Amino acid sequence: MSMLHSIAVKTVRSLTPVRKNRVVFSSYGGRGYSDSPKAICEVLRQSGEDLDLIWLCKDEDAAGTLPEGVRAVPTTGLKKVRAMASAKVWVDNCRKYDSHKKKNQIYMQTWHGFALKKIERDAESILEHSYVEAAKRDSAQCDVIISGSGFMSKIYRESFWYQGAVMNTGTPRNDIFYTDHALLHAKVCKALGLPEERKLALYAPTFRDDHSVEAYRLDADMVRRKCEENFKGEWTVLIRLHPNAASQSAGLFAYDGDRLVDATTYPDMQELLCAAGLLITDYSSSMFDYALTGKPVVQFAIDIESYQKDRDFYFPLDQLPFPLARSDEELETILTDLQPLWTNSAWAEFTREHEFCEDGQASIRCAAIILQQIRKED
Repeated sequence: MSMLHSIAVKTVRSLTPVRKNRVVFSSYGGRGYSDSPKAICEVLRQSGEDLDLIWLCKDEDAAGTLPEGVRAVPTTGLKKVRAMASAKVWVDNCRKYDSHKKKNQIYMQTWHGFALKKIERDAESILEHSYVEAAKRDSAQCDVIISGSGFMSKIYRESFWYQGAVMNTGTPRNDIFYTDHALLHAKVCKALGLPEERKLALYAPTFRDDHSVEAYRLDADMVRRKCEENFKGEWTVLIRLHPNAASQSAGLFAYDGDRLVDATTYPDMQELLCAAGLLITDYSSSMFDYALTGKPVVQFAIDIESYQKDRDFYFPLDQLPFPLARSDEELETILTDLQPLWTNSAWAEFTREHEFCEDGQASIRCAAIILQQIRKED
């Protein structure tokens, strides 16, 4: 940042008054209308309140995901500075690196999932120093962190360099699992050009720090065949790579009409989870979200040893309440007799032990916190 630009930023920030009805949202650094910020924004958008709802968007594609009543602002430049400086409330699911909160502003952090991989202070030895310093600055500005479990509340209090409030509201992005899955299934099938009656298996691995793709290779035809044998009906396998690996999707799988479909660019992961009748993943927190549906989850992780060298886990994979396959052969055996999670007492015990507090009302609780701040007299 040049000296002149820095002066301009400070001037705009200092001269821009806070507007009590303005809320600025960001999800994954500007990727579009998604995750817990989306769920909270939806409640506010339908609240009937006179609100100015702004979404930080990195490009036109992200801006194109916004619904009526939510306006886009770029993630860089003076327009962003002005939006951040004027908002009464900030809502984000990731760290903010270059924002400076005023005393009369509120910053709500929702984070982005139940942690399997060690994060923040627990992984400080492998994190870049610049990230750690930015994370500390971000936590110092944060007013409240939203949590979906006692386990994550403990992580936020002990590992986020954070001294503020943690509220066990539930996870806003998971409220969707308490809505009508049939409607979301129809929406996803239409968007992907699939027959509405088609059943969906979702393969959604997380990214690798070294950008390797070998661990993503899956015998998708076998998965589809076993699903049709075990669960009946016609099935399509959806591939959803992590946004950090999205560019690798095209050359990795031989997409085949309506049998194997690339869903990497579908804008809302939670909608895909709702639509799917089976989730296969590796080290992604999506397994804990999806398990709330009661539908079957399988871990498919063929590079555990090498992955664990880079990022250790809070829980050993073989002790999680989901079957673990380390090869296509093991995955085929598991899929032969896979059962829904509602028959799995280990999952029920896991949620009790780690004090899950999901009930489909988290977005309403978070929106109420925001509206209380907006209505409060300064």
